[in-house]
Amino acid sequence: MNRSASFIERMADDTDSRRRTQFVNEIKKHPQFRPYMLEPPKKPWKEVKPGNGPVVVTHQARNTGHETKRPHQWGPLGGW
Repeated sequence: MNRSASFIERMADDTDSRRRTQFVNEIKKHPQFRPYMLEPPKKPWKEVKPGNGPVVVTHQARNTGHETKRPHQWGPLGGW
């Protein structure tokens, strides 16, 4: 790569970084801005390493005390 091409590349990187910094500073002035908005997105899934135990988590249903005596009868009249 010759000197002029490397100079142009460094100038473009510098311009982009200054433009990005100015944009972020303008966003921070907005009243609805929250700092977590600038954080990178979180992964939707947690990484699982094989061999560390069961992957499936078991749980038990809890009774709240508000269950009906008989199961709900679905129908055109809503169970009547």
